[in-house]
Amino acid sequence: MAGNRSFKDYVADRFYNEIFAAIQSYTTDNYDDLDLRLYRVQNIGGIELSDIEVKFVSVNDLPGMKIEFDVVVETELEVRESDYHYDESENCRQWFMLTCSGDLACNLDDFTISSVTEYTSKNKQPKPMSDSLVPIIYKEQLESVATDFLRRHYPEALKTPMAIEPQVLAEKMGLTVEMREITKDFSVFGQLYFHDCDAVFYDEDSDEMVQTHVDARTIVNGK
Repeated sequence: MAGNRSFKDYVADRFYNEIFAAIQSYTTDNYDDLDLRLYRVQNIGGIELSDIEVKFVSVNDLPGMKIEFDVVVETELEVRESDYHYDESENCRQWFMLTCSGDLACNLDDFTISSVTEYTSKNKQPKPMSDSLVPIIYKEQLESVATDFLRRHYPEALKTPMAIEPQVLAEKMGLTVEMREITKDFSVFGQLYFHDCDAVFYDEDSDEMVQTHVDARTIVNGK
């Protein structure tokens, strides 16, 4: 997902064919039960999916790097009349919801669609995430989330009131912290790297941006 900050756009682009095929199969098998707004066709004799558009994705955070997510899709359907005496067909639009899951640790290579249903209303996820895959924490959850975080990474702070040492916390979480200049104008204060990569940083000696390898799980703080 490097370079793509919108999870919705990423899903729509990468899994377009899988989503299209799943909805096509569902509408073909269940067209008698679909709640379609039709004006000319009285009895459905056949249905074809002609286009899809992903409207939004609702994400639920799971343990590790796994996630489950609902993909809501608007479709355009071509519906044919079943009575051969009437050579009627018409296009209509319908929304569907696909329940999906995958593991971010393998870049969603294990992407799975577990169900397709007609969309009725947005499901409220137990542990929601934003379109940038950032956990959404509501105000009333802050204390319990902070307590759980300290219990896992800094339990001594729950026993005795103390200041949290950022460097110690990073080490406990398996992170490496580096201090270096990131940009010449100090417009970037810090960066976190989830994967091994080559990044560009400002070098004061040469007064130019230079490429440097950065290991995964590294936090770079600007000087």
